[in-house]
This record gives sequence, structure tokens and C-alpha cells, in this order.
Amino acid sequence: MKKFLAIMMTLMMMLSIAGCTMAEEAAVMTYADYDAAEMDAEVVIETYVQATQSWWDNKITVYAQDKDGAYFLYEMACSEADAAKLVPGTKIKVTGYKGEWAGEVEIMDGTFEIVEGNWTAQAFDATDLLGTDELIDHQNELAAFKGMVVEAIEYKNSCTRWLPP
Repeated sequence: MKKFLAIMMTLMMMLSIAGCTMAEEAAVMTYADYDAAEMDAEVVIETYVQATQSWWDNKITVYAQDKDGAYFLYEMACSEADAAKLVPGTKIKVTGYKGEWAGEVEIMDGTFEIVEGNWTAQAFDATDLLGTDELIDHQNELAAFKGMVVEAIEYKNSCTRWLPP
């Protein structure tokens, strides 16, 4: 009987230790929490797809936004089948790490799951912010620029480059 009780107590202690050490699921951050997070910190957000840049080799790059701010999701793990589901308005929960490359704040090494909800941002008119320091405050937001014309210019080596006038 003593052996049985000793084994049972040992098992209960092991289970209680395992329960204490199991990682809890990280809470979803607000945009303000994400913005305040240190570089390289793990972040968890819920956001809405506004556009995708590319899918390749089971990775996708996504521009996403919620009502409070915008996110650049760089090379997030994604199957080709799931990439087809990431249409504008799709709500996703993303877990990854906040990073920066060449001034671009982004979420790297991200994974996602599609969650219930749908919303598409209205384009922010950023025309008056061109050439100002305030433009960076709207990094990755869906934006519009009015009164601009795109024209082709020829280079000496016959390459064409598209630039605004």
C-alpha cells in the first residue's frame, strides 16, 4: 500500500509541475501594445488583410491593418492553399516577432490563423504628408495620393523607369 501511495504522490507532483511549466497562450495585443513592444519581442495581434505582396516557398508577405494601426507581416509561414484565403478584409491572428529592416517595422517569423471577422480599411489620403516627418506615422496603412501622375522616363541604357513627375 505504501508503494502505491508513493507512486500516486509522485505522479501527482509530476503532473502539477508540468501544469505549472506549461506556457500559457499569449494575450492578443492592442496596436498601442504592439507599437510599444521592444524589437525582437514576441507579439500576438489580430488584424485584417489589406493586401498581399507575394507568396513563395510556403511564405507570404502581407499588409494588414486594424482600426488603430497597420502591420507589415514579412514572409509569414503560409501554404499555397491558405494564401488564396488571405483576401482583403480577412481577419487573422498572427504570432511572430517584432523586427526592423532598413526602417521598415515588421512582424517576422510569423504564423497565423484565420479568425471570424471581416473589415477593409478606407484609404488614408496621405498627399499632404509627402515630404514631411509625419508620413512615417502612417507606415503600412492603406493610403492614397491624389493629383499625381506616373510617367515613364528613358535612361541611356534603354531601361524604362516609372517615376512621378
